[in-house]
Amino acid sequence: MGIVYNTSMSPTKNELVSAWLPKQNFYTGKGTPKLQHIGGFRLEDPQGEVGIELRIYADHSDTSDVVDHLPLTYRGAPLPGGEKHLIGISEHAILGPRYIYDAAGDPVFAAQARQLLAGKTAPQHHSESFTDDPRIKVNGNPAGKEAAIIRKPVSGASSADGVIGYWENALGQELTGLVLRTA
Repeated sequence: MGIVYNTSMSPTKNELVSAWLPKQNFYTGKGTPKLQHIGGFRLEDPQGEVGIELRIYADHSDTSDVVDHLPLTYRGAPLPGGEKHLIGISEHAILGPRYIYDAAGDPVFAAQARQLLAGKTAPQHHSESFTDDPRIKVNGNPAGKEAAIIRKPVSGASSADGVIGYWENALGQELTGLVLRTA
């Protein structure tokens, strides 16, 4: 998973997520989202089978400053029992078919999020191969706890236990806020 391929996917992640997102109970937009990937990071599957990417998107479908945190997992084969979490299937130009899931339903994501909270794995840069991302911080003392996804992260300091992520606003300024909290 340490490799970030500079290649195409069809349909793209943004296309698949744009079709899936309005069907989710946490979606607050109106109509079809116009997504821009503005931040996030990756986690590594120790088995090297599942891609894990925590993506932060801006939705430009209206005039609000809505930010969505959408962790995804990518697999070369369907996740057994994961049908309700399937976002879609994409053809990766190098790896072939990728089954893309909402990571909330993927046990590999859950295990690696616990490892991140425990300080036993390093967050990786979302677009650079084999590069840790020191901007991602573990806050408080969350070791040994489950991680819950914050779907609508808010920039600013937090005293809560969890993971502080980053994203950029429309002016290119880096913002930080809690993206995973302890469950």
